[in-house]
Amino acid sequence: MTFNPADNEKVREASREIFSKFCKSFLEKDMNQFIELFDDNALFEFPYAPKGFTQKLEGKAAIYEYVKDFPQRFDITRFSEPTFHFAMNPNIMIVEFEIEEAQVLTTGKSYLQKYISVIETRDNKIVHYKDYWNPVVALVALLDEASLQKLLNEQ
Repeated sequence: MTFNPADNEKVREASREIFSKFCKSFLEKDMNQFIELFDDNALFEFPYAPKGFTQKLEGKAAIYEYVKDFPQRFDITRFSEPTFHFAMNPNIMIVEFEIEEAQVLTTGKSYLQKYISVIETRDNKIVHYKDYWNPVVALVALLDEASLQKLLNEQ
């Protein structure tokens, strides 16, 4: 596969725009807008998910089922400015970003998370999203102390 530098920049800009819409959909709590960013056969992976938690979602329908109730569980109000790194293949980007302001609605706890995401796009859709995050931050925000201790003992 050969890449034209002018075409590469167009692909990179389109990928940046997809990521911008990705974050915007969470801020606006619009999971319908979110899911439209994905290819029908997209793969979404969580490599650091603890045992017993979702590690892989295959297909747009599975991804939507996973995120559809997100606005009832999380209130994200601010993301950091993302840092983009592109692979030689302009369809693959690595994005470093943070949730700087958020609350878990079920526990009332803050949710401040750092991410490194590896995202592959094709035809203006996400085809593969690998989501690297700190599971400890998530577990502390989502669980009460007894549930967290029980889970850690099982790991």
